[in-house]
Amino acid sequence: MRCVRGVTRSIAERPLVLVTGKGGVGKTTVSAALAIAAQEARQKTLVAEITSDPLATSPLLTHWGTQFTQRLDQPVTLGANLDGVQISPSAGHRLFLRAALRVGVLADAAMRSSALNRFLLAAPAFPEIGVLYQLVWLWRLKKYERIIVDLPATGHALGLVKLPRTVTRVVPKGLVKDAITEGLEILTNRDQCGTIIVTLPERLPVTESFELHQGLQEVGVSVGALLLNRMPEDVFSAGEREVLGQYIATHQDELLLGSREFRRLGQATRARAAFYQQAAPLLELKSVELPVFDGEWRSVINAAAQGLVKTGLALGPRGQ
Repeated sequence: MRCVRGVTRSIAERPLVLVTGKGGVGKTTVSAALAIAAQEARQKTLVAEITSDPLATSPLLTHWGTQFTQRLDQPVTLGANLDGVQISPSAGHRLFLRAALRVGVLADAAMRSSALNRFLLAAPAFPEIGVLYQLVWLWRLKKYERIIVDLPATGHALGLVKLPRTVTRVVPKGLVKDAITEGLEILTNRDQCGTIIVTLPERLPVTESFELHQGLQEVGVSVGALLLNRMPEDVFSAGEREVLGQYIATHQDELLLGSREFRRLGQATRARAAFYQQAAPLLELKSVELPVFDGEWRSVINAAAQGLVKTGLALGPRGQ
């Protein structure tokens, strides 16, 4: 773990945290763990999931064991000091139309038009603008000390800033431009917003995480931490690994129990070394890791939350 330099607030103290990374790295687990840690720190928290389909089952929010019957584009209670919400382009478009038309019934009627929905989702930058508008709307509520956003994929974090910023250059003053400008100011304010890039101890995900870091820096979004997730425990010394590696290499025609897991551990160890080597020059960045947690979802999330507190990516319970 490295100290953060030149940042007024650590990632654990910023009100808005974006969790990003390529698919399958554990973003949703990390987002849920951050929410649990904030809840235990008695912070009023909103955990949000960005989705393109607001009617689909929420992989994040349903983990709290509640079968939701209402739309999730408005915050719903998940527990003490913890709410959840889905952020989607269509929900953002609906909120914008309500603000523009000043009559909710008209806005809802307009959003029931399949032709309008297809246009808003297909037009360049309109989906990102919808997501950004809903995020700004949630921020304006001033109800939460902590908002944690689970982003859907690596490219979305960049698109959330790049595409709306392009639109501001051509859109005249008004409701849309004001909301986009406010949203971009929030996302690029390193005291208010920070990003956690989640990756795995594998060569390609590690490489992509640093490429994403560079891309976010170029568009002005602060990256507060790189998180190496699901790092397997290495119970071997360097000498033991060498002896075992040589033995497996000379007995490849035999079925050796555990040889596949040993190779995977070697790959993970090499990827971990590359991770910290690339992170070393980035002095402003925390580079931390979480181990593999076994068990059912609730126990995994609680263990991950404790791990995030230990690494400094989340605040501990107040009074401790």
